[in-house]
Amino acid sequence: MKRYQSTLTKMTRPVCMALAALLMVGAMASCSENENTETALSDNAYLSLSFSTGTGNSTRAGETSGKALADNETDANPTQESDIHNIKVWVFKSNTGDEATPISYKAETLNEVKNGNYTLNLRFLRKIGGEEVKNIDLYILANSESINMLDQMKGKDLSSVTRKDLKEVSFTSPFGINSDGTAETKEVSKEKGLPISRAITQISVDSHVADTEEGAKDKGIKIPLVRAVSKLHFYFARKKGTDANTSQVKVTRIEVEGYTIPTASYVFPDEAIYNENGYNQNVTSQKYDNAGTAYVPTTLKLAGVENKDIKAVDDPESFIKKNQSAQEYLDAFKQAGIGSHDLCYLRETNKAIKCTIWYSLDGGATEKHETFNIASEGNAIRNRELVVYGYFLNGQMGKLTVTPTIQEWQDGGTFDFIDASTNVVIPDKDQTAWGYKVYYGFPKLGPMITLEDIDTKGKPWILQTDNPMFGFVQCDKNGYYEEKEPVYDPIISDQNDGNKIIGYTYHIDDYIINKSGKKDTLYFYVVPKSRLDLAKPHNVKAHVFLTTYPNDKFILNPGFKYKGCKEGKFAGKDIHFEQVL
Repeated sequence: MKRYQSTLTKMTRPVCMALAALLMVGAMASCSENENTETALSDNAYLSLSFSTGTGNSTRAGETSGKALADNETDANPTQESDIHNIKVWVFKSNTGDEATPISYKAETLNEVKNGNYTLNLRFLRKIGGEEVKNIDLYILANSESINMLDQMKGKDLSSVTRKDLKEVSFTSPFGINSDGTAETKEVSKEKGLPISRAITQISVDSHVADTEEGAKDKGIKIPLVRAVSKLHFYFARKKGTDANTSQVKVTRIEVEGYTIPTASYVFPDEAIYNENGYNQNVTSQKYDNAGTAYVPTTLKLAGVENKDIKAVDDPESFIKKNQSAQEYLDAFKQAGIGSHDLCYLRETNKAIKCTIWYSLDGGATEKHETFNIASEGNAIRNRELVVYGYFLNGQMGKLTVTPTIQEWQDGGTFDFIDASTNVVIPDKDQTAWGYKVYYGFPKLGPMITLEDIDTKGKPWILQTDNPMFGFVQCDKNGYYEEKEPVYDPIISDQNDGNKIIGYTYHIDDYIINKSGKKDTLYFYVVPKSRLDLAKPHNVKAHVFLTTYPNDKFILNPGFKYKGCKEGKFAGKDIHFEQVL
């Protein structure tokens, strides 16, 4: 009897790039620069961008600090996956439309490939059309020659392309499938590298731009860049010993179903608002969801693995992903001599990758197969490493087992959210069409939320909201909370210097954090921090998340039982609350 458990997908180290104020590169690179020159040079603003590729000692922000890898970080392997050969940066004024053109553009080609820190300096005008630039957007692309982007731009001047041009530009080659079914890209080009990009908006000029190059050194920016492709490869092992009867097992071929990889992949992911502590979670383009996306019909055909190349080990099941870090997991394969097979780099897809492994137990005389999805739908997007581990326990009994695990690649690493669990309980309370009603000054009029047995396998977690005008009131299982926060008389007089206490109220936490990761049950209310202001309608709604280390949104709403996002990257990961008083 065959035992089938789906597949193992594993996302490892992304390229996490920090943009910070550092020194100029000087003669290291040839460059071109274009900027609007309608005003005097005294109106110039300077921005210094430091790109840091993902090396073994990078932190989540991409800074090389000598710290150990995070739990789900792994080294780029080979290191060429993090190489920078050239950089292009487009600067747009924020809040401008699709037809806007850059206020600055700069391109540099390195004379020496960098796999570490690299600094680019550019300038732009602080005033455009007499109006001061308060925020800027950056489109950043490394290694543009690794894809056929320039062909898709059809001869346009890169210094004057529109925002829409960059949003919509795609590449159709390589990283796809040849007509004979082989992968177009099986290794990283030492001359061109991999395409690496990001689109970040709303970067404050006051906070991160200076009037001189020297002044720009002290105003750092951190922006994680991501590879525009995914990586796929396979590991196989077999049980050692004559009793195991695995001396003739082998993998005869591997196939990935057609109509999976898009014929064209967007060069840039969707724009994301700048976040100093931002991360790479679910960085992709939602445009693939639109009708009309075409997919390569050809089946991807990968080579088999002979018996001599399938490592015999005492216990193949010991290599199933457990409570290891991502790097420890891959190191275990390496230390045991279990090699990687059929490496290829593919354009991202919003589809599950349906894969079939064909194998033989008798040296090729007969053939069997297992079919499975490498990733749940939507997780085979850019900047993922997909790893499949299959093993043979008993050749005579006919077992090939493929183990399932899904981990996302984000913010300098990945976090496996599947091994985290909690039961969410929200009583039936008044609701708007969007979320649960909450009231200023009356927590108990809103629902008391229970998160039962929060279990993150020892990893820290934090309960938080995206709206700072909301907070949390912790209570016991009966809904009781203490009112011990002093309320001061706001009227200043001879008898009151501002410290006169006139009563007590409940305490509001901006967030609730569990640093130890200890299994716990949490009872709380969501409350607004001030009375409803109808002049600020954007402040009446809040998304509530449970985030586990390093930056992964917990599955709070499986099956969409409660009010929350039902589509997009936050689907099932938040609960909605709306202030009505």
